[in-house]
Amino acid sequence: MAFLLVFGLVVASAAEPLWSLMGQEAQLFSSANDVRRQHHLGALRTSPALAEVALAHAQDMARNDYLSHVNPEGQDPLQRVQAAGIEGFKLLAENIGSSNVTDDRVLTIVEEWLRSPRHRENLLNPAFNTSGVAVVEAPNGRTLAVQLYATF
Repeated sequence: MAFLLVFGLVVASAAEPLWSLMGQEAQLFSSANDVRRQHHLGALRTSPALAEVALAHAQDMARNDYLSHVNPEGQDPLQRVQAAGIEGFKLLAENIGSSNVTDDRVLTIVEEWLRSPRHRENLLNPAFNTSGVAVVEAPNGRTLAVQLYATF
């Protein structure tokens, strides 16, 4: 139950109904951990701080119509996490994704990550123990997802 509360607080400023985004973020986080378990890896813990950074990046991509690990200001995931004041991590990575399909958008994004060698490596990295996720609906109808991974 704490998981839903954490993400409910994080997504409060998003344009979609709160319950919908909570569901999509919960689905993304659960799907990622299901994949990790299938590969005999430990489940990721949630991080509200990483989720806030993920949400800010997802909203920025939606608002400015781009899909990139580097924002228009030139900040990469490490720089965004450091700017948020998050400290103590040893390793950091980010997966981003987009989907236009009408059903199971989040599952489609996770499946795409598994087909991409670099995204798959992030998702299945046994060193990662913590994650923050965000899912937003862009004005053009695309679903955008960001998952940050960290080792603390």
